[in-house]
Amino acid sequence: MTHPKNALNAYCRKLGLKKPRYDTKGTGDEKDPLYISDVVIGDEVVATGQGSTRREAERVAAELALEALKARYGEFEGRSTRRSGGNRQTKGENPAEPAPAAPLVPELLVEALRVAHQRVPQGLKGPEAAEQVVRLAGEIYRGLIEEAGLVT
Repeated sequence: MTHPKNALNAYCRKLGLKKPRYDTKGTGDEKDPLYISDVVIGDEVVATGQGSTRREAERVAAELALEALKARYGEFEGRSTRRSGGNRQTKGENPAEPAPAAPLVPELLVEALRVAHQRVPQGLKGPEAAEQVVRLAGEIYRGLIEEAGLVT
């Protein structure tokens, strides 16, 4: 399995975007540290992740950024028949109406991550815990933006 930061770098290269930058800050105390990492591409904060280590926060942020970019630009499957921005299509594919991308509201995303981090069992560590945090944060975030009326 490809590390999310490597996958994000490769995806950005395919899109012709700048290399992602990680702005990571630590908070909390030594016993219960919390790191929050923003993935910045160009001048845009694409996603924010959190974790109990810098590495985990950056990995979660990369996963969320990759998910956000794929929602915005689509998957890369096979050779592309057009190079201009937007959704890419492969040979022989009928263009479909793209699903509307959910807006990125950093405050809601941070709150969703905070809540998800609290809900994952404390004994769960490593990739399993991170996967649960990302999955749960995504569900919480979608619920929050729907509740706020930002997406239908």
